[in-house]
Amino acid sequence: MTINEATGVAPYRQVAAALREEIVRGKYLIGQRIPSNRELADQLDVSLPTVVKAVEELRDEGLVETRRGRGTFVRARQVFTRKGAARYTRTPGGLAPNMAEAKAGGWHDTVTAERWREPASENVAERLRIAPGDPVTVARYLWLVADRPIQVGTQYEPLALTAGTPIEEPVDGTRGNPGVISRFDSIGLHVDHVDEETRAMMPSAEESRLLQLGSGIPILKVTRTHWAGNTPVETADIAIRGDRMSIVARHDVPFLEGASQS
Repeated sequence: MTINEATGVAPYRQVAAALREEIVRGKYLIGQRIPSNRELADQLDVSLPTVVKAVEELRDEGLVETRRGRGTFVRARQVFTRKGAARYTRTPGGLAPNMAEAKAGGWHDTVTAERWREPASENVAERLRIAPGDPVTVARYLWLVADRPIQVGTQYEPLALTAGTPIEEPVDGTRGNPGVISRFDSIGLHVDHVDEETRAMMPSAEESRLLQLGSGIPILKVTRTHWAGNTPVETADIAIRGDRMSIVARHDVPFLEGASQS
């Protein structure tokens, strides 16, 4: 490969990105040994130290593992599924939507939570239709599977709606807690739609730290707002590892009255 000095990206990170792409595209399959560092250096026409650092980065990401005396092998990596169109429903018991996804996917997740209060920033205030500086509760949830962080979400709720109610405090990370829809149902605010925007982008430094991301791994950035009629009751910023999550959706397509079904 040709190292592109103009990008400003360190050579070893360019090599890591190239190897990562080859693994994702299936050139090296799960359980398969990749060439030795020396072989990779010769194949890619780069220095041996550059390859060593590149492979270390892939190992830190959990993409490969080195077995003493045998070489470096591609690790199995579970991909998780986020149900796009069916994610926000009133579920039995009011459980959060990730519970059903985990059950269907056969994984067990854990969630850690930080909770605090702060004045709403201009961006959050605009999304919640409140004045900048109005008090909001904030909860940051870090979702882990097999002790590896997959997703971090920060959600905001206006205290003008929740103060003095049983849901004034956001839920902690205990598995089985009710989701946003069920919580607001309990105080008579019934969510009837949820807006989401999803974009692929490179993570911020804080998102990289929280999700333990190596260089070159994008995130799926979700901006979400729950609405009860014309009232936004919650808004959130969610960062998901782009290499570990797929978003799937089923969209029913009804026939128009009088349209031919042949």
